[in-house]
Amino acid sequence: MWRWLLIMLAFGIGCAGRQTPDGQQEVVVSPIPVPQPVYPRAELSNDLQELWSRVEEAVAVRPPQPPDDATAEVIESWAEGAFRDWLLQRQAATDRALAATHALRTHPLFERGIGTALFGYMYEDMAGSIRGAPVPENIAQDKELLEIYTGALTEHLTPFAELSAKAYYACMALFIKLDDPQWGEWAYYCDQRGAEVVDTFKLEPPEPTDPNTTLTQLVTPP
Repeated sequence: MWRWLLIMLAFGIGCAGRQTPDGQQEVVVSPIPVPQPVYPRAELSNDLQELWSRVEEAVAVRPPQPPDDATAEVIESWAEGAFRDWLLQRQAATDRALAATHALRTHPLFERGIGTALFGYMYEDMAGSIRGAPVPENIAQDKELLEIYTGALTEHLTPFAELSAKAYYACMALFIKLDDPQWGEWAYYCDQRGAEVVDTFKLEPPEPTDPNTTLTQLVTPP
């Protein structure tokens, strides 16, 4: 039964993807919805521009379309094929983004703040993708299986939601320390998004973060 539930969990998470005719995942990079920086993006440091691009690339890796046929054999094949490939691709893209954080350890507060905001959104997106998974009909009709299924979803999404909240709250702390009205919109953005993540995913607010903590430490999973 547990193997079947894991397969169905994978099936449920697969949504809103796009694929090319040969079955390969098509990556479409779209802007991340953060405030406009005080300085044009092209005038920010090369290190931050690189990190920003890598976060966009990670968010652009969307889950593949689930199979039309819901038989156990088809779903298992899909879960161990296209879905597993997506997980590996998304993890690799996230690791690339994390690697780019090392270069920002001595950058100005506002650049580190932008970096944490971007990671807050990336992790929020991952948690939201899992939370929005449709519930398979046979599980929805069984109270016990439904409780196990939703519990598994919560278990999978909570670490991403916690990382998102931590990044947003750290972003807010960095811009508060900066104390520059020009960047006030970013402090407000991170405050609002962080509070929304905490409320949506029923988390405890993160502990206050030392603004001197490196960006890598702030956004890397424990």
